Amino acid sequence: MKKILNLTGVKKLSKETQREIKGAGRPRVYCGGRRRCCIRYSNGHEFCDYGYCRPNGSCMWA
Repeated sequence: MKKILNLTGVKKLSKETQREIKGAGRPRVYCGGRRRCCIRYSNGHEFCDYGYCRPNGSCMWA
């Protein structure tokens, strides 16, 4: 994890830098199987439950 030292003023962070900061990412939803939708958070936690996979790879929770 990147440490923030000597913080002064405001700085716009790049997308790459934002990904490195713990908890800054958006949760990722994906199909874990034919009838299983999962969501993975940037801290590594994952939750899966019953759902339907759509042709575009997204999930619809049941």
